[in-house]
Amino acid sequence: MNIKDKKQRLIFFLPVFIYGGAAESIIKLSKFLIDHNYSILLISIGKNVHKKYLKKIGCNVIELNTNRALFSILALRKIIKIEIKKNYSKTILISNIHYANIISLISCFKLRGVKTILTERSSLSELSIYDGFFNFLKKKAIFSLAKYFYKFSDLIITNSFFEKKFIKKNFNIKNVKYIYPASILKVEKRKYKINKKINNVKKIIYVGRLSEEKGVITILKALTLIRNKLNFKLEIYGNGNEKQKILEFIKSNNLNNNILFYGYVKNKNKIFSNKDLFINASWFEGLPNALVQSINNNIFPICSKSPGGNLEVIKYGELGLSFKTNSSYDLAKKIMFFFKKKLKLNQSKRIKHMQNFTQKKSNQKYLKILKNLK
Repeated sequence: MNIKDKKQRLIFFLPVFIYGGAAESIIKLSKFLIDHNYSILLISIGKNVHKKYLKKIGCNVIELNTNRALFSILALRKIIKIEIKKNYSKTILISNIHYANIISLISCFKLRGVKTILTERSSLSELSIYDGFFNFLKKKAIFSLAKYFYKFSDLIITNSFFEKKFIKKNFNIKNVKYIYPASILKVEKRKYKINKKINNVKKIIYVGRLSEEKGVITILKALTLIRNKLNFKLEIYGNGNEKQKILEFIKSNNLNNNILFYGYVKNKNKIFSNKDLFINASWFEGLPNALVQSINNNIFPICSKSPGGNLEVIKYGELGLSFKTNSSYDLAKKIMFFFKKKLKLNQSKRIKHMQNFTQKKSNQKYLKILKNLK
C-alpha cells in the first residue's frame, strides 16, 4: 500500500469526557475526520459518557482506570508506543486542556514517530483565579509547567484569537493558531422572531455547566436587584456541582417562582425557541458554544468581559452587550438597558459573523492543519 493511501492515526486525550462543549467539539471533528481517511482513538480518565455513540461512528475508545490525571502518564505513554508501531502513515496526539497538555508532553518525551498538538479550549488566564493558598500553589505550578513544556509541542491550537495572543505573549511561542469551534451546523437565516409573551413575562436563558466559574450566582444576584422592575422567568439548562448552592440562593431570596431548571438538554435548537435574552456570566471562557448558538437563533446575548472568546463572539459589542466580570450590578444595568431599548440583533452582521462558527469551516481548518503537519 502506498504511504499516501495509509490512514493517519489521531489520538484525542481528554481526561474528563463528559457532556459539555469540549467533548462535543471533539466528537464533531472525529466524525468528520473519519470520512477523510483518519483513524480515531479517544482516551479519557474514567468513564466516557459518549462511548457507545463514538464506537458506533467508528472510533476506538480507551478509559484509563486511574484516580488522578497525573497517574495516567505511564499508561498514556504505553498506549502511544503501541500506536506508533501500528501500520499508520502518521500518529498524532491531540491533547485538550492545560494540565492534560502537560501530561501528554511528558508521556511523549523522547518518543519518535508521534506529533503533538495541544489545544486550549478554555483560557490559561483561569490559572490566575484561585480560591485559597493550596489552590494558588496548584495553579501557579500548572502555569509554570505549561510555560516550560508547551514549547516542545509541534503546534498549539486555541479556541479564540484572544488566547492565541495570550500564549504567544506569555510563553514566547510562535507556532500558535486559532480555530473557532464547530458551534453550529449551519447559519440560521430566518427573519427575527418576535417572542410570544404571557402576562408580559420576559424570558431569559442560561445554558452551561453549573460550576462556580460560570457565574450563575452573579446572574441570580443581578436579577434580584431588578426583580421589582422586571417580570421575568430564568430558564437554566445544565448540571454541575454548584447546583445545590444555586438552589439555596434561590430559596433564600424567594426566587422560586422565577427560576426553572431543565438540566442538560442535547437538542440546543429547542431550548432557544421563544426567548428574549441569553446571559453568559463566566469568569473565564474558551469560546462558549451556547453563546454562539444563542446569536445563531436570534437570541440577543449579554456576556461577561472575561478572558477568552466572549467578546469575539459578540463582535466586540456589535452583536450583544457585555458587562464587567463578576459584577451583578453592572449586569443588572445591562439587562434593564436591553429591555428598555428593545435591542435587536443586526441580521446582516449576524449572518455574516456566524459563518465563522460553522462545523464546515472549523473542520476544514483542522483538516488543512493535519494535512500540512510535518
